[in-house]
Amino acid sequence: MSSAAVVAGALATGCTAMIGEGAGADDDSTPGAGPGAGSSGGNDTASGSGGSGSSSGSGAPSTGSGQEPVAGCALGYSELPNGKGGVNVEAVCLDDEIGFDEAKSLEAFKTTVYPLLTQNCSGCHSTTSRAQAPIHADVDPALAHEYALTRVNFKKPADSKLVVRMGIDRHNCFGSSCKDANAQMLAAVEAWAAAVVPTLPETPRTVPAGEKVTEAQVKAWIAADKATVAAGDAEFVKYTSLHEVHNAGVTADELNVARVGISKALNSTARWAPEIVNPVDINGKGIVYRFDTRNYWGYNKGVTKLHFGGSDDDVFFGRTSVNYLGEPVGSDVTTKEKYRYTAEVQEDPSFAKLVWGRVLAGNVEGATDDKVLPPYVDGFKTDYIEASQLVYTLTRPDVYNAIMAIPWYAQDLESELGVIKDQGMKSYEYMVTKQAITIDSRMYWRARTTKGGYYWKTWDVFTGQLEGNVQTIEQAYDQGQIRFPFWAHPIPKFIAGTGGGVTAATLSFVATLAQPYGTEPPGCDGQPNYGGAQFLNCRYYTGTEGLQQSAEEVIWDLPNGLQGYSLWGGFNQRRVDAFVNIVRDPRITREDADAVITSRVGFASTDRRLNTGSACIGCHADGMNRGDNDLRDWLDEGGARLPKGERGVDGWIDDEQVVAQVKELYPPSTVMRPRMEDDRRVFLAAMSKIKREMIVGVDKNVYVEPAIWTIEWAQKFYKYPPTRSN
Repeated sequence: MSSAAVVAGALATGCTAMIGEGAGADDDSTPGAGPGAGSSGGNDTASGSGGSGSSSGSGAPSTGSGQEPVAGCALGYSELPNGKGGVNVEAVCLDDEIGFDEAKSLEAFKTTVYPLLTQNCSGCHSTTSRAQAPIHADVDPALAHEYALTRVNFKKPADSKLVVRMGIDRHNCFGSSCKDANAQMLAAVEAWAAAVVPTLPETPRTVPAGEKVTEAQVKAWIAADKATVAAGDAEFVKYTSLHEVHNAGVTADELNVARVGISKALNSTARWAPEIVNPVDINGKGIVYRFDTRNYWGYNKGVTKLHFGGSDDDVFFGRTSVNYLGEPVGSDVTTKEKYRYTAEVQEDPSFAKLVWGRVLAGNVEGATDDKVLPPYVDGFKTDYIEASQLVYTLTRPDVYNAIMAIPWYAQDLESELGVIKDQGMKSYEYMVTKQAITIDSRMYWRARTTKGGYYWKTWDVFTGQLEGNVQTIEQAYDQGQIRFPFWAHPIPKFIAGTGGGVTAATLSFVATLAQPYGTEPPGCDGQPNYGGAQFLNCRYYTGTEGLQQSAEEVIWDLPNGLQGYSLWGGFNQRRVDAFVNIVRDPRITREDADAVITSRVGFASTDRRLNTGSACIGCHADGMNRGDNDLRDWLDEGGARLPKGERGVDGWIDDEQVVAQVKELYPPSTVMRPRMEDDRRVFLAAMSKIKREMIVGVDKNVYVEPAIWTIEWAQKFYKYPPTRSN
């Protein structure tokens, strides 16, 4: 492959933000990235849905029709009726064991938040409409109340999901703007909270709020604990401290968030560890925690050297020339480095040493537009790692890619995970969601693995480069300038990439929008390429092999029940980030105008990219985000809602053979919603093991995503600047 081809392929950056969800990073909405906006449906039979049959994949109990929700909080998460005879699972669970007065809360809810929800959200989030979870706008206020409880932070209303869905995610904003909607919802939540907070238990503090913890104390506590550690274990035992977070005056509940964040970050990067292991409070003060690196990285599948974790772009364009060891890295890195995984996981303490060495180097394999990043390791001390620094470093995109031993090409990851492909194209269950977290629509599939797990992969495309003054995705659809190819070409065409062993037979890479070199294929309507004059960006689908204007997100279940994440690009290559003409992370572009977040095509946003590791972990707070299979559902309804015209469904909607094939490949939402709930259940069960041990007090819930909260705290405390991919 020519170096020019490699450059252009790098530009076809990878990702999206999280599989099926709707226009934000939560779970409801009109669907889009991990899946995004559905609820568990009625029928859990696959109805000819490719090779997946009716298996949940994860081995978890089905959440389809006829299942009664488990009452109480014994599971560590909530099971709530979905209004269709099935069950949805939610992370937050409140019951009378913690002194929560549900009756009083319900009465306050009816007169505060409920009117706003029914007026503005019932078109989707009610059993009388689409029954999309959360069903917090249901005609039954008691059911709506149960769901709303999973999205409210009574002690800090501004952090409630009900509020940030407007202020940050810009989801379905009412009023004059998202800022207005945010203000209205915040006022309503504050009124609800005023009635409820006096009934809630006070979160205990292990160290009084005004009492400072000095570094000398931290070192003394660690020295005392080290004296109890066996000599053979000493090199693997590490310490992390929350004293800086405590000394900054955060609340007791926020300290709990940080505690959970520590364990979630450790366990989320434990690639092959078989179970959740929480760090240990060394003296009961809830400040200093001990962890053994072997519990997270002492399991291996034959990896003896970690790959370069940074961006292929940064290597190809000369921004990065060495890896974390100072060894030269060239433009052939994506084909030169190749993991040769063993068939089975083995205990391997040497891998724990290897990973920890990479962690200590910081994110030196990251880059800005013109230079390599500093390591950003101010919180690494001789005796311990400051807690927010630890969470920050573990989730940096270049560090995450490296310590998770993610290979350079997606088909190699699929092979290592044992993704089942024995039925060819029919091995997967496909979905298309029109309104996704991505700017344009999203196609994605769910696959099973030989270990009984799940594997989701998305397909997203470049936006922009349209005729006339088309500036928004809505205008593009109204004018028939639909670039998203899967409305007109719903049967995926598996193709070869431009290297790395990517072939059609690997069933890993599909045609989206080509980046042809030299010759323009029929139907392309070529536009200037961002990487050089010899390449073109095809405005429309051609089915051409080679480089694509695509981005892919992958989510799979880790052995411990949490999730692994990876982003892939235009030749199925591993990425660190996603271009802002594909997807935007609303948390890091929160100052942008509403339209920039939700609908402006092309490179309308500030170049602050969604990145692997932290962005994925933050977006998938509850595991899989929900989504509806709009292509299949709208087809079953008669097709009136499907995009029409040459770039829509007109070319196949009257072809009985194609319609039958689409129905075979794309199960309805009544099948896919239970799949998502089952996959969520696996994740939430793992998180419950973390929360039960790490949270101080009787309320074992966190009301914000703990890793992101801790990461953002570190960025402010250490003054680490936000950059393109950091």
